[in-house]
Amino acid sequence: MKGRWLLIGLVISLALNLFLVGLGVGALVFGGGQRGAETQAAAGPRRAPLWAAGRALSEAHRQGYRQALAQATREARPDLIESRRLKRQAFDAMANTPYDAAAVAADLERARALEFKARSRLEQSITAYAATLPPDERAALSESLRAVMTRNVAGRVQQAERPDGAGELPPLQRPE
Repeated sequence: MKGRWLLIGLVISLALNLFLVGLGVGALVFGGGQRGAETQAAAGPRRAPLWAAGRALSEAHRQGYRQALAQATREARPDLIESRRLKRQAFDAMANTPYDAAAVAADLERARALEFKARSRLEQSITAYAATLPPDERAALSESLRAVMTRNVAGRVQQAERPDGAGELPPLQRPE
């Protein structure tokens, strides 16, 4: 009888150890790409794609790129704040009775125009800074911006696609 309990104990121990090893391997394989909140906080804030594109530049030119973007961002901030205010106002107005669709559409149109103005300011800043770069640095920035834009748009397209295939968009094509 003593040998039987020893065998049962060994089988239980083996099963528990296999479970724990499988749990550890699964965490490494499937959980490796996800970072905890503490790790993300330690890594600092995520930068927008236009900021990330500056990584392609040499250290000597990267600082100037960041300064140009920071200045354009500061200048665009009031427009973006007003755009968010207009959107909130429009969405709040949707609940009003009577509903004024024209007023909501006008607020959203003004918000969109302000966002476009802010985006244009950023892009103008990037093109003005690119004019100061040597050709090889300008080419590296161009390729980085193209890659960032393609990833950003492709991610939005994937989010927009529905599982049933309805509403699929054609694949993005790179201009030649």
